[in-house]
Amino acid sequence: MPVVVLSRPDDEIADLIERVRSANDPDIGLVVPAGSRSLQTPLNARLLSQFCRTSGTRAAIISDDPRVQQLATGNGFTVYASQLAFERGIELLPARSPMLSSLMDQAGASTATAVQEAPPSTTPAAPAPPPPPRIEPRRQLSVPPPGPSTRSHDRRRMLYFAGAAVAIIGLLLFFTLSPSAKITLTVAATPVSVNQTLQGSTDPIEAAQADHILTTVASSTAMQPFAANPTGHSTLPATPANATEVIVLTAGSSASDAFTLHVGDYFQAQDLSSPGQLLTFVVTKETNICIGSGPPGTPPPNNQCNSPATGFQPWPPNDAVSVQAQTAGAKWNVAAGAINVWTQNPYPQLSATNPEAAKGGADPKQVTVASASDVASWNTQQQQIETQLTQQINADLSSKASGKTLAQDPGGGGKTLTFSVNPALPAAGAQYANTQITITATAKAAFYDLNAVRKALVADLKAQVAQGEQLASKIEMQTPSVTQAGDDGTVILSGTASGYSQPQIDFKGLKSQLAGKNPGDVQRIIQNRIDHVQSVEVSEFPFKLFFMPFFSSRIEIDENFAAQAAPSS
Repeated sequence: MPVVVLSRPDDEIADLIERVRSANDPDIGLVVPAGSRSLQTPLNARLLSQFCRTSGTRAAIISDDPRVQQLATGNGFTVYASQLAFERGIELLPARSPMLSSLMDQAGASTATAVQEAPPSTTPAAPAPPPPPRIEPRRQLSVPPPGPSTRSHDRRRMLYFAGAAVAIIGLLLFFTLSPSAKITLTVAATPVSVNQTLQGSTDPIEAAQADHILTTVASSTAMQPFAANPTGHSTLPATPANATEVIVLTAGSSASDAFTLHVGDYFQAQDLSSPGQLLTFVVTKETNICIGSGPPGTPPPNNQCNSPATGFQPWPPNDAVSVQAQTAGAKWNVAAGAINVWTQNPYPQLSATNPEAAKGGADPKQVTVASASDVASWNTQQQQIETQLTQQINADLSSKASGKTLAQDPGGGGKTLTFSVNPALPAAGAQYANTQITITATAKAAFYDLNAVRKALVADLKAQVAQGEQLASKIEMQTPSVTQAGDDGTVILSGTASGYSQPQIDFKGLKSQLAGKNPGDVQRIIQNRIDHVQSVEVSEFPFKLFFMPFFSSRIEIDENFAAQAAPSS
């Protein structure tokens, strides 16, 4: 049974909607007292109607206020004049038209009285007798006016005509544009094939020759750095200083002799850090010394320096002696002329000195070195970077090739990829400082165009086509194999292709002639236009029709070939 919801005179529309929502029932009777603010404007009535529609609530308005009744009726609510009328189902009818008023007058005053209710009393009502049977005033009084029914019938008729017109146009468009057909021909044809060697070159003039194609060369360079920071430590040992001692004859002196300085003989220099102490430098290599009193270049008497008996070297003499500090250290790096003490001097007329400063002496020190783990880590980074650069280089080459195919022979020729590491990585244990290593990849590759290869092979196939025939459009071509290639664009390929030599067919004209024809006439028309046709099959989409598509572009012709022997010459 419907729920009765009571509202108060001071309720706003929001309060009224909240009361309807709180009822939580699909059928309610909403009692709106006279003068209620909630339903005094058309906007509020529309808001309540919209909420009821969206929430699926069937609400009836119970009010004796004419203003409320008018707004509720205009917004589609069922209206009752009192709660008693709502319980009995006596609906308040909307304003009547003249024709309906005439009919109501003829129905009698008793019926008119049945649809009216006295205003509610303010005093408590006495117990009422049992209610009479519920009447349905809609059935007795709702006589539909003829005007709206006639207009509705006219509108439906117009919709029927419009729908029929759309359906007819849709059918016409469907039968005109939708159908397509595929015709499969089996034609007796002569097989032709080629197995040709093609040459590629970057020279356009050379590539224009028969069985030649034009190649291109693309190059790419990429680089990537990484930091090589050593973590190892080592102590470098002290190193001895080295110098060259020269034996000279004192000016104004005369002597003629030859002698030998042996390994272990020594010369000395003053130790500047310890006065009175001498720094000893020993001879590191046996050296023959020749002296003479004559002019420069004059050998001593008896030619002693080149005597085989003495074993001395031929003239001129070797008077430069290599010496090394007896003890390692930096203080042995003495200045030029400091190694001048020669206690083993055999002749007073001779003297010895070092024309240049001693070099190479060093004290022990702690240094940073590349440990074995450092070098292993750097080698790993180098390999990873080279892999990344290879991918980057290949992508760049492919982009520059513009869809062409890499020409690389089985030995890898046709593409070169090199890496350079600057500076070079050190060996494990070598002294090393923080360094940025840069790896550079450089590549160069040759590319060829598959369409150019196909064009060259098709030209060779056409050369085998019999006079008066044409090469069929169906051509099978295997992927060319590169037998030899260089990164300068010089390429040799082996290409294989096969096809059929068939009768000449004007496919465009044939499609135009078949458009709109009966499918049963297709075979006859084709056999009259084309020689050596063995069979014709017609398939239509989306279903078989009694006519071919009206547009030739909707007709597809596919060929199958039955091999026949080439005509004997």
